[in-house]
Amino acid sequence: MNRVLFLVLLTFSCFSFATDSDSKLGYKGKNGQVFGYNTVLEALEALKSDPNAEISESEGWVIVNDNTNKALWSFAPKAHPSYPSVVRRAVVERNGQIGITTEVKCAAKKSVCDSLVKDFMELNQKIKNDINSK
Repeated sequence: MNRVLFLVLLTFSCFSFATDSDSKLGYKGKNGQVFGYNTVLEALEALKSDPNAEISESEGWVIVNDNTNKALWSFAPKAHPSYPSVVRRAVVERNGQIGITTEVKCAAKKSVCDSLVKDFMELNQKIKNDINSK
């Protein structure tokens, strides 16, 4: 199921980021809530206790398939410069079209957060290209 949601999220080309006037890339910085939670770590702990969530690990990243909300969460490992940070992708429908929202909560300095967002944008594009070439 985790793989299916991940592929669905990456198949669509409609990517939008949470808006924040301080970032041209659109992520929210250190301030504010984390998609309904007070901190990144609180979000992770809540998701770990959700019986409908599937949790896995990839290269130190904790990946949570939030089946209840049709979202895929990627939590940065402690060794990552952006820690504690999270990228959340969710399938959404707007005006009859299905797309993805990609939201980032990054707790590091702006240059590190910019790099994190760009890495995910490049990963999304690479996987999308791989899927489209088949």
